[in-house]
Amino acid sequence: MTWKQLAILVSMGAWCVASVAAKPSEQQNVDGSAAAYSDKNTGELAPKIVEENGHTYYYWPGWNQSKNQKLQVRRERTQHPDAQWWPEAGLGIFMHWGIVSEFDKTGEAWAGRWTQAREDRGEFHPQQEIWDAANTFNPTKYDPEKWMAGAKRAGFKYAVLTTKHHDGYALWDSDYALMGVRQYLDGWDLVDPFVKACRNNGLKVGFYYSGMDWYFIRDYMNFSFDPNKLMNYKGEWVKSLPKEPQHMWAAYCDYNENQVKELIAKFDPDIWWGDGGHGASVELIRQLRPGIVCNNRDSASGDHATAEGFGMSDPKYIKPILENGWWWEVNSIIQKGSWHYDQRMGEEIYPSDEVLRKFAEARCMGGNLLANIGPRPDGTYQDQVWRLFDDMEEWMKTNEESVFGINGGGPWPELCNVPITCKDRVWYFHARKEEATDKDPVVLNECAVKPKSVTLLRTGDKLPFTYENETLSFSIPEQLKAGSITDVVKVTFGKNFDPEPFLFKHW
Repeated sequence: MTWKQLAILVSMGAWCVASVAAKPSEQQNVDGSAAAYSDKNTGELAPKIVEENGHTYYYWPGWNQSKNQKLQVRRERTQHPDAQWWPEAGLGIFMHWGIVSEFDKTGEAWAGRWTQAREDRGEFHPQQEIWDAANTFNPTKYDPEKWMAGAKRAGFKYAVLTTKHHDGYALWDSDYALMGVRQYLDGWDLVDPFVKACRNNGLKVGFYYSGMDWYFIRDYMNFSFDPNKLMNYKGEWVKSLPKEPQHMWAAYCDYNENQVKELIAKFDPDIWWGDGGHGASVELIRQLRPGIVCNNRDSASGDHATAEGFGMSDPKYIKPILENGWWWEVNSIIQKGSWHYDQRMGEEIYPSDEVLRKFAEARCMGGNLLANIGPRPDGTYQDQVWRLFDDMEEWMKTNEESVFGINGGGPWPELCNVPITCKDRVWYFHARKEEATDKDPVVLNECAVKPKSVTLLRTGDKLPFTYENETLSFSIPEQLKAGSITDVVKVTFGKNFDPEPFLFKHW
């Protein structure tokens, strides 16, 4: 067993080492499919492991099929030279924006899908109410050039915009969409200036596109998640819904495919970020744009896995992706509340230190961070977004070499208590303000070689360190700490150090 394989197993928990001896438990996955497994020695839940086509697939108990799919890639990733920028880019900004942003009752795209829990929380609203927000959605202060200029200075390398979410509202002037800017904003194309702003600022262009379109199928769709109860889009309980016409599915597919062709022909995006299906086959998308990068949210999969939320980017879930050599990305909100603008949360954005830590964790494990914010319905960013951009810009001035141009990640959390990014024999340790102190020093175990130097990357100051019994330990003196922002310590090893056995590669 290689060190990498062992580290993967350790990160997933000791019970996973014994997964071959795991036994089925009585617990079922939430969708009623494969049984959960538990280690017979510890009782800990472990994934069902399936070997298929030379890859190892992990099916986590308690996750439905859709959630498990997000961490799987079922085709060989693109080898097109125009797509190979993606794993090195590292950092993307995600923007959920549209008529849901105008729907100020929740800012939640799924508010129109009934569940008892959602109703009990006062968060259910008939889908028609969300569509009615199209009448007032009018982003008169929309300035994507300002958006992307801010993202660029903060270090973002690509941007993804929701061209059409599940509600079916198209942000571009579409010849095919039943609802969108053509019907409500006199054809004011909101995608075109976004694309131009990305290009002007050197960011790769990403399109989120929902293959689900609730507006197209509204007359036939059950808006209740309880299959035993039928609700129409007006929020009315009904005994039955109209039967779908025989040609409905073919028309639905054509509707989506025409929009996909239209978007790619008009704007030539670099990333296709499908959700609820890509809207067209990966083969067709690649035929239209050979160098495009596609995510995996389609039964036919794509080029990279998509961990949704920071919970899914836990090392025990991500290390198997590295075992298979897949690209991956964690997409997560960095604001309180919903993916779209949620005024109930007071426009609060996560602390900059927390965002930088999650970025470091993703890079340490060979992945990208796609950080989501929900712009206001008038087309402006929340004030705290600019605070985040300012902090990230300042951090990047002295620390960007620790997250870009690297070629792997170190043994976190297996052998170290902070994330490590690596550039051959130069390792970067990312410590938050409460870490790397005298009481809580950074510790790297099984370090076979004493380093040549340990320095604070931001200032260049040499840091004292101890090296005993193959254990490296150091802290940052209080007077040198950056305060409320993540610090990076640069550890340089000599030529006698072989980093290869330790690295989790990015590609």
